[in-house]
Amino acid sequence: MTTLYVIEKHDQLLSIWRRQNATNLRVVHLDFHCDMRGLLIDRRAQRAYPIDDIRKGVDVGNFLTHAILEGRVQRVRWVHDLPGGRQHDVGTVKYESDWSVQLTRWRLAQQGQVGIPLTYEVMTFPEWSGLEAGEFLDIDWDVFACKEYPAETVEARIEAFFERNFTCVPEQISVCYSPRFSHQTQPQFERTIQRLAGMFQAKIERLPAPPPPPPKTYKKFLPPIFYDTLRTGYYQSQLWLRHQGIY
Repeated sequence: MTTLYVIEKHDQLLSIWRRQNATNLRVVHLDFHCDMRGLLIDRRAQRAYPIDDIRKGVDVGNFLTHAILEGRVQRVRWVHDLPGGRQHDVGTVKYESDWSVQLTRWRLAQQGQVGIPLTYEVMTFPEWSGLEAGEFLDIDWDVFACKEYPAETVEARIEAFFERNFTCVPEQISVCYSPRFSHQTQPQFERTIQRLAGMFQAKIERLPAPPPPPPKTYKKFLPPIFYDTLRTGYYQSQLWLRHQGIY
């Protein structure tokens, strides 16, 4: 029987995989965001390299990076709608063609780093043909209800998903509500959970929301309005670069 995990924060999925001692998963990742911060992917060679200190810990923006480096995920198909994907986000996965990692690539080559095998694809939602056999179906609710989308488009995005021809039944599904990034659409979220469970005859397993992390040290010493201004300025400047094709 298919198991459908309902989670509040996306990094809870890594805890599930660790508990299962999962390895070599093939994941189709439906998400506005990549959740692979700190990872460099050479798409031509299909290899991945850590380029950030993973000892900094797991969060919603890098849990897939940790899963890949731990050998739990061997293949990722990242599916996002538009807007969405690297062009509309900050702190994303890096590609071998990005100017910002050329020095890092040279350093990795000098060190003889060969990376980790990773089968990787990225596509927009209209390009996604549906589930493939053996895939773990991982859905972030913001792929339907991201705050970057007009709220009135949420239902249409959900229906576009269910209109897919699902010829394969996944053994496992995860659906993450991501309240930080999604419109307040709890009723639609719950209806979608029930539709998924009915479509795949799945058993629903709900995980409690994790406790909030302690505030980062620097936040304790910065006035909130000052911190928010700095963060917004950085975010907008980085997005401007993305829109110019600079990564």
